[in-house]
Amino acid sequence: MRLPLSLFLGVLTSSSCFIFSVAAQVSSNSQQSSTNSEAEAASWFEAHRTQPAALRAFVQRMPKGGDIHSHLSGAVYAERYLEWAATDGYCVNPQAGTLIEPKACGQDSSYFPAAELFNRTSIYDFLINRWSTRNLQFAGKSGHDQFFDAFSGFGAISDSASRRDDMVAEVANRAASQHITYLELMLTVQGSEVRQLGREVGWNKDLQEMHRQLLKRGLTELVTLGSQQLTQLEREVSKTLGCDTPSAQLGCAVTVRYLQQTTRTKSPVEVFAQLAYAFALASSDSRVVGINLVAPEDNPIALRDYTEQMQMLQFFKRQFPNVKVALHAGELTLGLVPTEDLRFHIRQAVEVAQADRIGHGVDILFEDRPFQLMEEMRRRGVMVEICLTSNEVILNVHSEKHPFREYWKAGVPMTLASDDEGISRIDLSHEYLLAATRYGLGYKDLKRLARNSLEYSFAPGNSLWKSPEFKTMVPNCASDTPGKASVSQGCSAFLQKSKRAQIQWQLESEFAQFESLQNWL
Repeated sequence: MRLPLSLFLGVLTSSSCFIFSVAAQVSSNSQQSSTNSEAEAASWFEAHRTQPAALRAFVQRMPKGGDIHSHLSGAVYAERYLEWAATDGYCVNPQAGTLIEPKACGQDSSYFPAAELFNRTSIYDFLINRWSTRNLQFAGKSGHDQFFDAFSGFGAISDSASRRDDMVAEVANRAASQHITYLELMLTVQGSEVRQLGREVGWNKDLQEMHRQLLKRGLTELVTLGSQQLTQLEREVSKTLGCDTPSAQLGCAVTVRYLQQTTRTKSPVEVFAQLAYAFALASSDSRVVGINLVAPEDNPIALRDYTEQMQMLQFFKRQFPNVKVALHAGELTLGLVPTEDLRFHIRQAVEVAQADRIGHGVDILFEDRPFQLMEEMRRRGVMVEICLTSNEVILNVHSEKHPFREYWKAGVPMTLASDDEGISRIDLSHEYLLAATRYGLGYKDLKRLARNSLEYSFAPGNSLWKSPEFKTMVPNCASDTPGKASVSQGCSAFLQKSKRAQIQWQLESEFAQFESLQNWL
């Protein structure tokens, strides 16, 4: 039995309905026709390989699935922060080139309203440069220092809950404009409160007892407050985007989920408390699909406590086996840290902390027995989130110095990610262009990376695919073709039960539409 698309849509939740709107626009094609369309798109891509501008237009229009390594605060462009500063009554200290919170604007006569920045272009440009890596020469800093220092410039705004809905809306709209339909955004909920609770409890080598004390002194109540904040955020984002109104913005069609961050540069008890909170929140709130460690991996505290933090993660992974873990690991290179620190970070993230995904993984070839480790990652299905621009700016690792080809040859699952679009002044389409031009990837290779972004996402539910080779769909949907105007009853029932399969079906439907185009520019 096959269901008309209109009936099929009726049995899904309203948040999933957009998944199939593309499919209704695509004519019914045979499997052979679909294969031919893919070949034609691939042929066009190869014919224009020496024309980067044309390839950029192609990859911008190409469906990309998800961006699953994106820091919310760093994904917002500096221009937007300045707009909000002006609207919210901030001032500027022209001597220091810093923002002044509204309540302190009267403390010095030299401060002027941020609203005047648009008429003071030299200071406006200075702030853009300070809050991004647009002009690395202006401050005489390394890319590494400029990148991480940028966060402190707009921190007063990005750390405030009052603009968080605008931040999510901006990133979702940009994603939708690039044909990205799923985001996992890293953010921190209740960070300072949880760290304070950790300090009150104090360090204890008995992790079980320390966890018990955190729970006894109010950790569960903080988790409840965090969930309430996410409910409010979700409501405000929907309002900001105008969802469910005639003027709904593009970002309404993007599925947004979150990874709760833990700052790795704090004291051991604060890190432990943050991890306890992150695991509890992720296990109780479906909008938080996993956890991550953030902040510079080369920070002296992060280096000193790295193994201890991996052991903390191992402890909580045993307590919460269903919580997904993505870890920044191996975001290091020769010269940045002593060579000893290049030899075990990724391995411990995989083997001790049981990470499901690795962010960056740049120093893999400095690890002890790197090829054995990559084989282990391939066998376990541990994905690497590749952030090409970020690795170039922060670590000066790019082109053939980057381990991209080694991961690819070893069969380690990979996808492309933006990391911090706003600070790096890029978007995910740019990363796809870099992968194609630097490493000779073709259209089918890019398609694989896009599919990987959803296959290895932390979206709940079973995969649409029998295996990560993406050759055959699960039996329920094996006879169905994404892009057709109807779907079988069995496939409909399967998709209804799995968010992961829903967004994968959407991606395949968008590929069918994209490949049917007569002109890819």
